[in-house]
This record gives sequence, C-alpha cells and structure tokens, in this order.
Amino acid sequence: MVPDGLLRDLAARSPDELAALLAARPDAVRPGTTTTAELAEALLSRAGLRRALDELTRPELDALERAVVLGPPDGPAGRLLAGPPWDRVHRLALVHRDGDVLRLVPGLTEALGRYPAGLGRPRPVLSALAAGLRGTGPTAPCGGAAAPPAPEELAQWPPPVREVLERFRSRPVGHLPDALRRPDPEAAPAARPVDWLLARGVLLPVDSRHVELPREIGLALHGGDPWARAPQEAPVPPATRVPDRLRDNAAAAAVEQLLRRLAALRAELRARPLSTLRAGGIGVRELRRLRAALALEHPELVRLLGLAELAGLVLLDPDTSAWRPAPAPFEDADRAGQWLHVVRSWLASDVVPSAVGLPLADGSVVGVLTRGAHAPDAPPVRRALLRAHAVLAGRAPGGHGPEDVLALARWQRPRLARSLDRWGPGMLTEAAELGLVGADAFTPPGRELAAGRVEEAARAVAGWLPAPSRTVLLQGDLTATATGYLAPAVARALGELADEEGHGPAARHRFTERSLHRALDAGWDPASILAWLAEHSRAPVPQALAYLVEEAGRDHGRIRITRADWVLTGEEDLLEALARSPRLAGRPVRRPAPGVLVVAGDQEPAGRRRGAGARDAALDGLVAAARAAGTEPAVDPGRPEPPPRTADADPIRLLEVPAPRHRTPSPEEVEDLLARLTAPSDRTDPGGDRAWDH
Repeated sequence: MVPDGLLRDLAARSPDELAALLAARPDAVRPGTTTTAELAEALLSRAGLRRALDELTRPELDALERAVVLGPPDGPAGRLLAGPPWDRVHRLALVHRDGDVLRLVPGLTEALGRYPAGLGRPRPVLSALAAGLRGTGPTAPCGGAAAPPAPEELAQWPPPVREVLERFRSRPVGHLPDALRRPDPEAAPAARPVDWLLARGVLLPVDSRHVELPREIGLALHGGDPWARAPQEAPVPPATRVPDRLRDNAAAAAVEQLLRRLAALRAELRARPLSTLRAGGIGVRELRRLRAALALEHPELVRLLGLAELAGLVLLDPDTSAWRPAPAPFEDADRAGQWLHVVRSWLASDVVPSAVGLPLADGSVVGVLTRGAHAPDAPPVRRALLRAHAVLAGRAPGGHGPEDVLALARWQRPRLARSLDRWGPGMLTEAAELGLVGADAFTPPGRELAAGRVEEAARAVAGWLPAPSRTVLLQGDLTATATGYLAPAVARALGELADEEGHGPAARHRFTERSLHRALDAGWDPASILAWLAEHSRAPVPQALAYLVEEAGRDHGRIRITRADWVLTGEEDLLEALARSPRLAGRPVRRPAPGVLVVAGDQEPAGRRRGAGARDAALDGLVAAARAAGTEPAVDPGRPEPPPRTADADPIRLLEVPAPRHRTPSPEEVEDLLARLTAPSDRTDPGGDRAWDH
C-alpha cells in the first residue's frame, strides 16, 4: 500500500523537483503512468528501490542502514532522519516527509538486503530458525544469555573466542560442518571456542553447514557503531602532473591501435575462423595461432576478442561452432564512427573482456569467449568508474592510478564494491585501450562519455585522428607501404592486389604472382592494375612491379573455368591436354563446342560445401591440371554478389549495439510524463485520513 505521506510528498514537489526525480529514477518512467499514485507505485517497486540504492554514496547508504538497523531513537523521529545525507535520499524518494520528519518508504528494508552494514539478522529471528532446524519447536532455548553482551564485556572474553568472532567482522555468515550439533555447555573456550559460542547462542545455525552471528552481537563486536570507520568525505588524493599533449597522444595512439587490431582480427578470422572446443571456449592451440598471426600478448588478445564479441564484430557460427567476422562492413566506416560503436557497445554490454582468467565459484577460471565473462552488473560498474574518474579530474586534474579511481568509486557506489573489486581493475585497462584514459589522466572523450554526451565524445576522438591516406609507397622489392591509415576503398583494393604482411602501425603489402592472379580472377586486368598503382603511388611505379603485373596478365586466362558444373574455355590443345589429365580420371567430360569442356563437379550441394569452408574437389583437380600443363587458369567460381548498398549507407548502422538491461527513457518520454504529473487535476491533496503502514 502506498503511504498517504508519500503521495502528499510527491504532489508537493515542484516541476523541477519532479524532473530531477525522474532523471535520477528512470525506471519509474512508464508509458501508462498518469497520476502521482501510479508514479509512487513505480517508485516502490523492488527493482527500482535496489537500483536507487545502488546510486547512493557511502554517507547516504550509511544513514539509511543506521535507520534500518537501529530503529527510531528515543525522542522525535526527526533526530534519526536529519542531516545533509538525507537531502539526496529524499530527492530519490527513498524517504518521504510526514509533517516535520522523514520516514522510510515501504519495502526499503527488504531492498537493502538481508545483511545491512554487514550485520546478521536479529537474534529472535535466528533463534526461531535454529529451533525449527533442530526440531525443538519455535520457543525452545538456543543458548544461554538472553541479553547481548556489551562491547566492554565482549572485550573480556577469552582470546580464542575473540579470534573466532573477528572472522565475522565483515560478514555475519560462516561455514561450519555439522552446524546443527548439540554443543557442550561446559566446553572450554580455549580448546573449543566455537562450541562455547554455540552453547551461549552467540553463533546460531541457519542450516546444516552454516552459522550466523546475530545482529546484536555484531553491533557489540563493532563497538555499537559499525559505520564509524567509513569515510564521510570523498577520497580525492593529489594528482600527478600529466601534460595535456602527453595525455591526448597516449589516448590517440591507443584508439588507433585498437581499431587497427580489430580490423586485423576480422581479416584473420575471415581467412581462418576460430574453432571452439566441444566443452566451449577456445583451445590453447587456436589462441597460440591467433597470437602469432596478430603479434599480440595473451592478455591483449583475450581483451581484443572480448571487445570484438561485445561490439558484435565477431559472431559464433551455429553451423560450424567457429567464430567468424560479422558480415557488416565495419571497416568501411570512418574511424570515429568505428570507435563510437565499440564504446557504445562497451557501455551497454554485460561482457567483461578482461575477466578471462579470473576464478569462478566451482574452482575453474573464466575462459575466452565463454559465458563466464558475462556479468549483469558490468554496465553500472563501468558508469561508476567513469564518474569516479570525472570527479577526480574535476577536483584534482592530472593523473590518478587505478587504486585512486577504485577507492573513490567504492565511496560513491558502496553497494557495487564487490563488483568493483572483481571487475574494476580490468575495466580500467579496457578504458585506457579505448582512449578514455591516457597516461592515467581522464581524457576529453572520457569526460563527455561520463556526462552521457556520446556524440561529443566521438567528435573529440575524430579531432585526434589524422585524415585517411589515399597513397602508398611502392618499392622495388614488390611491396607497398602506407605511412598512415588508408581510406577504406584504397585499403580494400590494395588487399585484392597484394598480400598483407604484419599488422603494425604502417600497413605493408607484398605483390606476388599469386596475389595478382587472385585480382585478375576478381575482374581486374593488367591495364586497370597499372592505372590504379599509378594513381595511388607517391612515386612512379617500380619497373619490377610493372613487369610482374604484365607477366601475370600474359599467363592468366588462357584457360577459363566457370561453374556450370565446371565449364572450361580456352585454346583447344590446352583443353585436350586437360581432358586427358589423370587428375580428371573418372569424371564425366563433355565437349559441347570447340574450345569448350564441361567437367562434372561434386555431387554434394555447393552451398553446403561453401558453408563448411570446403572447396569443390573437381575445381581443385582442374586448377592443378591446368598448372601442370604450364598455364594459370582464370577461375570464376560463381560466388553470389554482395547485397547492393546505397551510396550514403552508414556501415555502422548494420551493427547492433547491445540492448541495455535497463532501458533509459528518451527525453520526450520524460517530458510527456512530467506534463501529465503536473496537470492541475493531479496536484490535489490525496486526502487522507486513510491509514497506512509507516
């Protein structure tokens, strides 16, 4: 039931205050909401309360936990719910005004969890649970002293007993085999401290293998105030001096390296897909092969694979259980657009690339490209890290190490502390690789991203990156070297004409007879190749390269193979030599016209062969026979044409950003709800002598 006090509180808020509430609690923005009462119901949902609690800072969360654990003190309730921390807690509608005091909203205690402030449940609750487990009835005694010990009395207990209790300081539940046994009341505390505690009801069983320290004992263990040690001020240590140019250069280099590595990874997987193990994940042999191909260390490779997965740049083929590049032309987009897509996906995805190698509950570790690298709380943890970086950059500009960022993030979002400890260090490394941090200093794109301005962040990254190059340096050793990032169309054409060598900052390709034959098969001819080289070369085309192109053209196409089964056209004497080749023995051969041969292909459907990555054995035999006859055949395998694209199509739009776990309403939706809530008909007093639960 919604308290009348909460309804009056919401109705009394100004439009600006309601707008601030909806911005801070986007989960309450629902299409069907039309009244303050419906808004209150949305605010009191269990999931909504938990997400609001995740946004509280250390002092704000401590104030709420103190109110829940200690209850109202003697005197007015206003003494309990007063002070600066409650201002924001009230703005988030976690408490509501009732006259001159604040009261907790219904459901808040359950949303805080079973162990607020790391304390156990109250002793009466645990005593009843223990009695039921032991089968002695809910009223059976479970220990000696009825009243909890004072902190001074606790300090007088034997040292072995205090040593056991210290293990419950941060967590009230402990593992104990045979927790339901009947303890000996006469057990010596020095020899059997656990039995001594069980006999006196200081530890109470919650199942057959676990015991829990009651809340009253936990308070005494902490001296009555478990919140005393929590820092009330944000930890903002002094920064190290980092020049802006050094910061931006480091971040820009990281962005260029990341995009180059993603393109190289996709090219490698296009040629050789990444096979998976039957049990899931990637085997050591495949990872070693990929490391050698990309010249990366193991941690760099697994983070790269994780980023490619979360951005949808590589996909698991269900037919072959192999990872292949997504068909969307990611490389055709401008680099700022590529970066924006990866960063948007990183913010929304629950994949944690740096989680590979972390331990799991069953004793194993997180594997590469497995479900173990998925964490539902990854997006809020990333946002918490960016906010901490932004606060540090605002209060103490300069460089801050990972520990400084994590310490502030834990203070700003204490309910995410465990996730920050587990995922945070690796996520900060990912942020540096994305250019959000450079030389330990928060970059301008990082600040824009922390503020939710993703388009401005992309424009800042675009200002770092030089314009794409359209020329290469051709050399007499039959290589082409690009001194910078090549325009997508130039890089695509160069990839058709030559074989890539290495994946360094400067793209390097080598022209070979086989690469030129591949280009001729794709529709190039010697004249068009030489014209392209002359247009995109910084110097005259080397004579050795021109000779290689002309020689490849002379030797190419004297026989042409076309799928039909396989149709061969060319000089009659060469075709007759092929027809008599032992490699075609047993295959039907027809001569429908002079200079034409038709050879039967394999019986298995070609589409299924191509889907499995295999080639037609008949085609392999034809090519080998033609080469044995001293000529290089031109092969037209009849591959399907790619789907047509409009000239202004954005390649990035063909890739999907992971859908966020919690949808963020659009500004139009918020404005529409605000207009309905501030209508005169809804700003009336809910009235109310109706009773409600405090």
